Amino acid sequence: MSSHDRIEDIEQLIYMAYQEGNYQEAKALEAKIKKLKGNSHLYDDNEPYSIEGKVFIDE
Repeated sequence: MSSHDRIEDIEQLIYMAYQEGNYQEAKALEAKIKKLKGNSHLYDDNEPYSIEGKVFIDE
């Protein structure tokens, strides 16, 4: 399993945690992704949360 696959799996877990209202787990998983990505981010930190290229903007 590559780190890219692992990051995608964690992003899916984050999505599910937010859907279930488990914000503490989601924040912990987001910290884990930041650690895995290091300084080279796939997405800008200022952009809305996105999964698989789909952007979800809070209204």
